[in-house]
Amino acid sequence: MLRRTVSGAFALTVASLIAAAVSPAHAEQSGAHQRPATFYDSAAAIVNADGSLNKGTNVVRSWLAATGRYCVQLAHSVEAPDALIQLTPRDPRRLPHIAYRNPSATCDHHNTITVNVYDTNTGRLADGGFDLLAL
Repeated sequence: MLRRTVSGAFALTVASLIAAAVSPAHAEQSGAHQRPATFYDSAAAIVNADGSLNKGTNVVRSWLAATGRYCVQLAHSVEAPDALIQLTPRDPRRLPHIAYRNPSATCDHHNTITVNVYDTNTGRLADGGFDLLAL
């Protein structure tokens, strides 16, 4: 019984080591065409309900375009169309989502993300602050 447990644990350890050794090599091959992300390629913003920029990194400005419609203009070092974007509501009754990743009818500036915020009770556009992270 003890011998089976020890040999089973040994086999599991060896399998884990092999998986760990193979994973980085596979990751390098699949991501070889992409350039590595740096701090300068990312942006972060805390946007208030009135559209003002509370705090930001690599963000030119933000503004409220209409009720529940916000614009966040990123610095030129961050490409809005290619960025991975995460939004977090600052109010639990609000749900922000990305409407457009570049100039739109709402935000007609270059490298601008349009964010629409909805009231979760009514399903209609409503003002509400949010945090934005773009990588």
